[in-house]
Amino acid sequence: MIECPSCGRKHRPGTLFCSECGVYLPTGGPLRTEPLPEEELPISRANPWASEPAQGRGETPPAPLRIEVVSTGRIIQLPSTPEIHIGRLDAAHGIFPDLDLTSDGGLESGVSRHHCKIHQRGSTYLVEDVGSANGTFLNGQRLTPYLPHVLKNGDELQLGHILLKVIIENPSDAQ
Repeated sequence: MIECPSCGRKHRPGTLFCSECGVYLPTGGPLRTEPLPEEELPISRANPWASEPAQGRGETPPAPLRIEVVSTGRIIQLPSTPEIHIGRLDAAHGIFPDLDLTSDGGLESGVSRHHCKIHQRGSTYLVEDVGSANGTFLNGQRLTPYLPHVLKNGDELQLGHILLKVIIENPSDAQ
């Protein structure tokens, strides 16, 4: 039996929330993102303080942004909003990311509940790590937390062990 740490009520194993007070019940598994061993994360040799080339603030609306979860092939059309939060769902703590990686093995793969966010500035997209436990990697380079970097079509983002491919369908981004 699992005992609620708040009210003491006993529940069957596997119960996630206390039926008496609603608190999340410890199930023996991790309740937070566990840091991954450094040797399992990409090695970064880039200067994190080097500035990214700024793209002009075009008058045209931004191209649609989609993200592909490489391991599952799932493609997500992201909303056209100034800020998109990426991480894991945690209803007990009121965390509802715009892109929820829970169903893609987010917890087991080291994705934080608040992992990173994508900003839209004119026709440019920027990615920013928000102090995640295992970092955010852009094309194999670890991002300095809270320092935005420009996203381009075909870029790869790695959050823990989850690899994401950025899809920005805009003819002016031809590489």
